[in-house]
Amino acid sequence: MKHIIEEWSEEIYSTALWDFYFDGMRVGSLDIETTGFNSTRNKFILGGVYNVETHRLHQILAESRAEEPAALQEYMDTISDLDVLITYNGKSFDIPFLNGRLAAYPAVSPSSCDHLYNLDLYQVLSSHSPIRKLVPNLRQKTVENYMGLWETRADEISGAESVDLYNQFEATGDPDAEAQILLHNNDDVRQLTRLTKAIIKSDFHEAMFCSGFPVKCGERMLTVNQIRLSSSSLDCSGVLNRLPVNYIGFDWNGWPVASDFRGDGFRISVPIIRQQGVTVVDLEASGLPETDFADYPGCASGFLVIEDKDGIQYRETNHFIKQFIVKFMEECL
Repeated sequence: MKHIIEEWSEEIYSTALWDFYFDGMRVGSLDIETTGFNSTRNKFILGGVYNVETHRLHQILAESRAEEPAALQEYMDTISDLDVLITYNGKSFDIPFLNGRLAAYPAVSPSSCDHLYNLDLYQVLSSHSPIRKLVPNLRQKTVENYMGLWETRADEISGAESVDLYNQFEATGDPDAEAQILLHNNDDVRQLTRLTKAIIKSDFHEAMFCSGFPVKCGERMLTVNQIRLSSSSLDCSGVLNRLPVNYIGFDWNGWPVASDFRGDGFRISVPIIRQQGVTVVDLEASGLPETDFADYPGCASGFLVIEDKDGIQYRETNHFIKQFIVKFMEECL
């Protein structure tokens, strides 16, 4: 097994939009190489991750299929301190594949990647961006070309060719085959880091409302993965990424907030007011300062509009949920 570390000074494309969700979080761009798509039969052979905080690009290579358990352990050790993983189609492939291979080796710890938030850029662009109508497909290289990033890519092989090269490398130790595999993975990770700028081509607040977003308070971190507006409450639920707790409550500072934190999951229901086609939350009752939301046109007299005749106000709703959960964790957990 090889663990290759390369210093690289690339920064995430930072904007107020990015900071709104990920400021203060430890971020990494992830891409893996495998011998196929089936995590039951196929193997993890190479994992790359760029740690934005340390400016280090890591590649962990299993020099043979027999080294897969050791390579998985080294890879998990490398990514486990991160809060956010940037992937491209990672929710459908990379993360489920890693979890499948980890399940085959119970001794490897952590036993899954579920404690890490996965920002899947493919899903953002597929469901919440007009880009999908402007390009022939949403393959990573196609989107890179659309975003003007193609000239920064050095490798020219496909994932299928990478598998053939790995078979050649495993059988013969061919250094040229090894170099091409590593370059392919290295470029995918680098390009993915640069591709974060594509979020400005999306309705990112809507994407986060629909697919979930992380919330961090000290060493505690959770992922909101479902948000729903019922007739009388704003409900959100998700998973506790770190430091699971047990807490159940039906009142919060005199406000009828229902909360349930058990094991690795949580659920919170906050009262809302519906009147004449407008839905608002009571900022004063929530204990959140109105000044935090003063820039929103729907913020006035201690209330925040989260839905009107035009539909759900995704930015305002996400902002309220983030702020309230942080305050709730600080005071109750």
